[in-house]
Amino acid sequence: MPLVDLRSVVKRFGEHEVLRSVNLTVSKGEIIAIIGRSGSGKSTLLRCINGLESIQAGELFVDGIPVHDPSADLRKLRARVGFVFQSYNLFPHLTVLRNITLGPTIVKRVSQADAAALARDALRRVGLEDKMHAYPDQLSGGQQQRVAIARSLAMSPMLMLFDEITSALDPELVGEVLRVLENMARDGMTMMLVTHEMNFARRVANRVLFIHQGTIWEQGRAATLFEKPTTEELRSFLGAVLN
Repeated sequence: MPLVDLRSVVKRFGEHEVLRSVNLTVSKGEIIAIIGRSGSGKSTLLRCINGLESIQAGELFVDGIPVHDPSADLRKLRARVGFVFQSYNLFPHLTVLRNITLGPTIVKRVSQADAAALARDALRRVGLEDKMHAYPDQLSGGQQQRVAIARSLAMSPMLMLFDEITSALDPELVGEVLRVLENMARDGMTMMLVTHEMNFARRVANRVLFIHQGTIWEQGRAATLFEKPTTEELRSFLGAVLN
């Protein structure tokens, strides 16, 4: 059974159809890079997978959980699916440690001591053990994004979703965040990333999805898609972002 399974998924905002009969399966351990123009449906796809947006038609399963079912336990789903956004969404009045331990203690009912151990391990994985007692405004943008990743890792997710997490960062900070993702990939984490970092997609992703007008227009390995796009839409997009 695939970890993520979308079957003819449709998502509308009013009369506007953002996702048009999307079919997609993601296996455990896969790294999926999602590319495409603004407004093509990339971020909406991730938000539907995490249950942040409901779908109007089709079926959507994550680890067997029927996300499309109104009676689905979305709290249980979100405890197992990490989501890191473009904005860090850290609580400014809480330390890095407390930002990370909130989820395990409240959602998973983990003790403070065990949650602190999870936080330390997560911070070690993103290279920020020494920032445990700092506040968000004492960190750079890249460090705040790495804390946001650590916060998700502390929940021991089976799947991580990343929505343009480097787009708000200064160019010199992008590399430090991408290195964290590369380490997670080596550790076997299943990841889906909306990204404009084409070199990262080429280097790390098992599969690249090109989303256009709410559908998966083309998909395959990065080397194949980038070097031999089969449609004019993908050729035009790559011409704009790679030059």
